[in-house]
Amino acid sequence: MHTTLALVLALIVAFAPVAPVAAQWKPEVKFLKWGVATAGGDWFRAGAKLTTLLPEVLPGVSAGTLMGGGVVNITKVGKGEAQIAFAVTPYPEDGYNGRGKYKEAYKNVRLIAARIGRQVTIAMFVLKDSPIKTFADIKGKRIVPGDRGWATTEMVEAVMAAAGMPPDKFKAEGGTISYTSITDRSKALQDRNVDAIFIPAQAEYPDLMAVQQAVGLRAVPFPKDALERTVAMMPGASKGTVTKGLYGVVQENLGSPAFTQQIIADASLSDELVYRVTKLWWERAKEIGEIAPTFRDSDVKVAMEGATIPFHPGALRYYKEVGITR
Repeated sequence: MHTTLALVLALIVAFAPVAPVAAQWKPEVKFLKWGVATAGGDWFRAGAKLTTLLPEVLPGVSAGTLMGGGVVNITKVGKGEAQIAFAVTPYPEDGYNGRGKYKEAYKNVRLIAARIGRQVTIAMFVLKDSPIKTFADIKGKRIVPGDRGWATTEMVEAVMAAAGMPPDKFKAEGGTISYTSITDRSKALQDRNVDAIFIPAQAEYPDLMAVQQAVGLRAVPFPKDALERTVAMMPGASKGTVTKGLYGVVQENLGSPAFTQQIIADASLSDELVYRVTKLWWERAKEIGEIAPTFRDSDVKVAMEGATIPFHPGALRYYKEVGITR
């Protein structure tokens, strides 16, 4: 009897309908936009690389970049124009709280990473034969502090104000200010269409290196007292260093205001999507750093340090998985 019962049970199991495999997760978006910055910089290059990597972890999703900058990217994510973006302190916090540059609070902005890569610093460059020797010599000259919506542009204009020549006064006294990408401002300097440009200085950029090789560059330091006032008055800024040897022309370490690079996301994105993006970023950070040197020093161990707004739950899931806590 026991043998018969066992045989019957075996036949039931053998011919019972197989339970369907759990449905595969499907992303809630078909096209994901990553906010970067304009041409020539590492955010632009990293974004281009990410658009080729993201479909690996987000099946059926296409990805693209959206031009912006460290200031304007918060608004783009806040308004749903981009789903994920690069940013720098203190702008995600300002945007979240609706202060400073932001007229409304973007409570949907969340962190994926509070600290990535190198600190953002900035340096002033002129042509090797330029008569500009000091920062004060830019009075009445044609300059490019950065591009519109960039945090580095905010840095430069803060230093200008601390040195007694805020942009409005600078222009009233005969100076000209233009706003362009790294690619365009480098070419404008080489063609002598501008007298001085300011460049993010945590890594070397090919467009400016080409200018050095063609006609020669010279770095002009910021006034130390203006730097001290800038760092003291600019929320989120700290003291940074432009390292000796940059472009082969920086003769000694130079002081600079510095911001921390971050990645932000829209809170409405699913936990699963943000978990996959966070995991992809940290597992491929070294590969991204090969084409965007500012990210060569990315270290997941400090990814949560200095956070001033909430993390997305999907990012927290990844950090818990790898043993990272605040």
